[in-house]
Amino acid sequence: MKTIITLGIGFWLGRQIYINYDKKESRQKEARLKKRLLDFLEVNNFSKTESKKQAKKILES
Repeated sequence: MKTIITLGIGFWLGRQIYINYDKKESRQKEARLKKRLLDFLEVNNFSKTESKKQAKKILES
């Protein structure tokens, strides 16, 4: 019985660690994508505020 409980706790703990890691990775990827998009828009003659608006609009869709 203790073995099953230990395995269950280990599985749950491993899953929580993976979920948190996955969330962190996705936030970092989104931040990199947003930065690249803003840089691209600014290079193509958008103002800083206009590029932020366009980036937000693009990322929401």
